[in-house]
Amino acid sequence: METTLKKSMIAGLQTVPPVEVTKHRRVRSISVGDPLGSGIFQRTLNIVTYYKHAGDCGDRGWLVAGWMRESLGRSLTEHPMIAGRLRWRRKTTTADEDGLEVVANDCGVRLVEARFPASLPEFFEMVKRDKSRAEAETVFWTDIDEVDPRFSPLFYVQVTSFESGGYSIGISCSILLADILLETDFLTKWAQIQSSLAHSQTTLNPLFYLPSNKRINFLTELSSSASVLDRGDPFNFLCKTCSKMSLVCMKKTFANRETARANVFLFVKQQGGDENGTKVEIHTRDEAFSDCDCGDDLEEVRDVGVLDVNLAFDDKFEGSSCWIGSISNGLVFGVPSTFGGDTKSLAKFIVALPEE
Repeated sequence: METTLKKSMIAGLQTVPPVEVTKHRRVRSISVGDPLGSGIFQRTLNIVTYYKHAGDCGDRGWLVAGWMRESLGRSLTEHPMIAGRLRWRRKTTTADEDGLEVVANDCGVRLVEARFPASLPEFFEMVKRDKSRAEAETVFWTDIDEVDPRFSPLFYVQVTSFESGGYSIGISCSILLADILLETDFLTKWAQIQSSLAHSQTTLNPLFYLPSNKRINFLTELSSSASVLDRGDPFNFLCKTCSKMSLVCMKKTFANRETARANVFLFVKQQGGDENGTKVEIHTRDEAFSDCDCGDDLEEVRDVGVLDVNLAFDDKFEGSSCWIGSISNGLVFGVPSTFGGDTKSLAKFIVALPEE
């Protein structure tokens, strides 16, 4: 029998663009043979952290959301791609192929303010009973439109206030921008700006604070997307010497996993100045893997890029969670980088396999 869970109620929804107009609108190309088959319009990276402020009676989360409206806008000026949109690439010549690209057009991210009709300890008990459904109430995501993606946000932030104090900060990010979130200092810079704003306030309420009478009048039940509910908890691997950046690097990781028989989608970040992009490869369950030159130089690492606890100022950190919306298929997210400042290849793989 399915457990009945309470639902989050949305009290406010804002669009947050960069505070400065992006002068050089960079474009990130997306290379994929079958965009619909790869599920790139629905795949997400989801992060949620929980906090409790001493003496908080339930209003702290609303204040945090108010300061976040400004801190987000400032931090997006350095990473405008997060505030951009996905679009179908235009042909410039008859030889050009159809494709997708993300453009930094300053359309903004979505900031959602919500409340959950239970206390934070009660919510944690719900997480123990049904983690997927409960934590889906703390993050907001609307699937990108497959036909015309130009108006679909690629990044959402949800601040959820719990009864009797405590709140959560949830992030849902398109998998196409996940490397920006995990491989840059975006979260750290955002946390620094947010903390600075909170400690420099001369008045009680931030400029974009949502008053209590407005929260009551505009409550709407949160509808959880299947892309958030169908989850695979990620685990990280580093490969320091592999030069192929292919799924064969993960072969031994899948060796003893029943779920490895499902199709796996490999997302690889392609570097090269302004030509940065993402290549998506689809590997079937019956595919034969070739040899790989990484040998045994593959190690698991614990860091999954969870939200910096400093984003909540001096509030007590109560826990965090990170997962990938896998849409019932396996996913490998590969990011090439450098190791130790030298020229050796370093491949970072974030792996999320579907639940049984």
